[in-house]
Amino acid sequence: MKKIVAIGNTIFIYLIAILPVMLIASDKSKFITWIWKYLFHNSVFVPLILLLLFGAVMYILNIIFMIQARNGCFHATDLARANTIVKLIQIPAYIFIFMIGILCMVMIFTIGISFVLLLLDALSIGLTGLFAIAAFQNLNREGMITRKAQFIYSIASFLFCVDVIIAVIGYRKSLSVTTLS
Repeated sequence: MKKIVAIGNTIFIYLIAILPVMLIASDKSKFITWIWKYLFHNSVFVPLILLLLFGAVMYILNIIFMIQARNGCFHATDLARANTIVKLIQIPAYIFIFMIGILCMVMIFTIGISFVLLLLDALSIGLTGLFAIAAFQNLNREGMITRKAQFIYSIASFLFCVDVIIAVIGYRKSLSVTTLS
């Protein structure tokens, strides 16, 4: 379950990154034109709905994963490592989406795309935040961090850029040999 959720969270952000590329390249590539014409029926709402459905499924899987992690099905170090890997792998997609969003903000007719990308980014950070909560919960349960640190790290996992730093800190703490009382 851990791998499914980690891979799904990563795929979600990269699907978001692919959407503007497909919009821009719709007339430049025969394959992408075919996708827009026959799979999406020349409507941007079809891929958006599919993306939102995939996100909803991932939220459900993340909640099930959190429950399993809370019940002790995973080791804290494994969860902290997976959380860090997922956050680090997602950095290029976030940078690309940020650059596309900035470009769309500059042009008045594409400001809506920037807002949609922002909302989809927020959904993605929510997914990885749920994954991080499971990791920090287990770190606390296994005595590697305090309850206060768990709370702070869990909240920080929902903040852009800070989440990556917190994931690395959590993983480093999981590697420590001494445990807190």
